[in-house]
Amino acid sequence: MAADTIRVEQGTLRGTVTEDGAVASFLGVPYAQPPVGELRWRPPRTPAAWEGTRPAERFAPNSVQPSQPDHLAGGDYGLNGGAYAGMSEDCLYLNVWSGAADPDERRPVMVWFHHGAFIYGGPGVPIFDGAALARAGVVVVTVAYRLGRLGFLAHPGLSAESAEGSSGNYGLRDQICALEWLQRNVAAFGGDPDCVTVFGVSAGSTSTNLLMASPAARGLFHRAIGQSGALMGPLADNSRYSDMMQDLAAAEQTGLALGRAVGCDSIEELRRCSPADLLAVPPQQLQVHPQAPEPWVRAGAPVPRGALDLSYPIVDGAILPRAPFDVFAAGDQADVPLLTGAAANEGSSLPMIESVEDWIAHGHQEYGELGDRFLDLFPASPDDVLDVSRTSRADRVFVWQTWTAARMHARSGGSPTFYYHWSHVPPARLDPRFAIKTKGAYHGVELPYLFRNLGVHDWPWRGVDRSLSETASSYWMNFARSGDPNGPGLPSWSAFDPDRPTAMLLAEQPGMGEVPRRPQMDFWDDWYAEQRRQAAHEETGADRG
Repeated sequence: MAADTIRVEQGTLRGTVTEDGAVASFLGVPYAQPPVGELRWRPPRTPAAWEGTRPAERFAPNSVQPSQPDHLAGGDYGLNGGAYAGMSEDCLYLNVWSGAADPDERRPVMVWFHHGAFIYGGPGVPIFDGAALARAGVVVVTVAYRLGRLGFLAHPGLSAESAEGSSGNYGLRDQICALEWLQRNVAAFGGDPDCVTVFGVSAGSTSTNLLMASPAARGLFHRAIGQSGALMGPLADNSRYSDMMQDLAAAEQTGLALGRAVGCDSIEELRRCSPADLLAVPPQQLQVHPQAPEPWVRAGAPVPRGALDLSYPIVDGAILPRAPFDVFAAGDQADVPLLTGAAANEGSSLPMIESVEDWIAHGHQEYGELGDRFLDLFPASPDDVLDVSRTSRADRVFVWQTWTAARMHARSGGSPTFYYHWSHVPPARLDPRFAIKTKGAYHGVELPYLFRNLGVHDWPWRGVDRSLSETASSYWMNFARSGDPNGPGLPSWSAFDPDRPTAMLLAEQPGMGEVPRRPQMDFWDDWYAEQRRQAAHEETGADRG
């Protein structure tokens, strides 16, 4: 029987055990001090000890976040973390599910970082409940971290007060702090600190990619799973491209713009400013070099909140000394097994371009000399322009990123890589704000399957859904145990070979097959290479100047 009381370095925790005694959960466990007051925009600090037994039976509040745009607001998507647990700057807590009856069991540990574009979400939504996976033999941990302007703001004043001369990336520092806390404490839950897997979807997947690239996270995890997210593009001082990263100097200008917008001339004043006032500033007001909005914003429509907000991970010189692409190209990323991939219709929920005329103009304006090739690969008619524009955006922002991470890790890393493509479509009945036009295997489609939480949704699940949930979650847990997803009774999954690439096709009948959409991926290779050439030319020109 799982124990409902354990001791960690700060004191004793009392959790909750399921009725059958198989799984204990410990919710709202502090892994750092509250980042409030003078600790706002500072690296996380070790939490204080407590006297007696601390209840760990309820989720803690999630990070402060803005209200969600309609295309993300559907509760069935699993994103509205704030709605479930409330919001607070005091948000640095994690949750643990374990079926270990003895702390010496040393079960594999799977650490989940939630999605939400580094702006929204939280770890306490029902779809992330770890009890089912814990019942199958792993320890599941979900982590809250600082988001948006409270989690990723850079500012010259913040850099000046830092011993590293850096700022921003506080949310990534939180993730690293949580992994450090788990190294010291996860054994108390029956977990193995030498067998830790980080995994996530979207921003959570991007987090695993950045953690692999960060020297500060080295040795804190031993496997990585990235589901539909990475940042493998070049650096860009250009707010149109949210799939590229800024460096510290560019990102600091956003902090200065925020200070001007709220009337705060110093860091001290900014730290006294209310979270509501910080979040109320429209993203467009923070653009240092105003340009046209993201191409996926419909002509004439208002810019969604967060669409142009530059409070994202940056190459800060400390947590991320270099862009992930450069780290992977040099083979300097964490040498751990990697499992990564994406869904077939990642962009099916995004607002996008709705007329053929706008689509053609976008192709030529956005891709220049490559515009004709782009429009040949993504031809659109009045009947399908919305879906085609969504597909192109998703290919670039989600699919190409994981495809590139897989190829680069397979070439430069010593550990194996496993690549997948999820095309199975659930029998979904989603919130119409999110899914009225959703088609196919949308962004985050795999979540109820991988957590074995199909029951979270009142959908007409079929036998094929339950079978795929068992298969896919078994792959993920096997990978967490050994760095290899294969196991008895499962279709064989071959390690990724960048010279002869194949993918595990997660469909009604899972099996290995060709990687879909290769011509489109080749196009993005060429387009991103051109962006790198332009960035290098601009940097050289600036140096000469």
